[in-house]
Amino acid sequence: MMKKYKWFLLLGSLLSLSPILIGLLLWNQLPAKLPTHFSTGNTPDGWSSKAITVFGLPLFMFAMMWFCFLFTHVDPKRQNISPKLIRALVWFMAALSPIVVCSSYAIALGINVNITLLTYLIIGLMLLVIGNYLAKTKQNYSAGIRIPWILSSEENWNRTHRVSSRLFIFCGLAMIANGFLDSKILLFFIMAVLIVIPYAYSFFLFKKGI
Repeated sequence: MMKKYKWFLLLGSLLSLSPILIGLLLWNQLPAKLPTHFSTGNTPDGWSSKAITVFGLPLFMFAMMWFCFLFTHVDPKRQNISPKLIRALVWFMAALSPIVVCSSYAIALGINVNITLLTYLIIGLMLLVIGNYLAKTKQNYSAGIRIPWILSSEENWNRTHRVSSRLFIFCGLAMIANGFLDSKILLFFIMAVLIVIPYAYSFFLFKKGI
């Protein structure tokens, strides 16, 4: 499996570590502390040292990318996981590194970046990608909605993931729209839909003996 993805993983690794090179090129222009956490209204409320931001954050995102891949690699039912889903998740984690870290660089250098909008767009895109593949993902232990009664019934898994696929796509579009609205009520509604409906529906099927 590793050989199958080796070039993809190499490119993903280079992408996730690319902010280190950019940070080194900007090193003398960057301040000693860079914003790495934000409250509402794009207001920085957390800072990290230049070294942590330039080296630590990309390395952390690099490690998370590999964790996502290896987590699926050791799954006993990994053959049921769509290769496209694995590539999408790994590529998403790899691309997240330059987006997040370079946004910190830009803000530290006085360039206006709408972090709220960017965050909603990233999460919305992730939900769209996941939703596109959920219905096509067969029963496994590492990708999808994993609770005991779903894992014990292939029919429950298939039905729940077909419904969840539509929900994730709907919520992804809603999350992108909320990037422009920044509504806490809409955000709560989206999160409730993502959590409550799939679990409630799968439990309903379980009670029906499915």
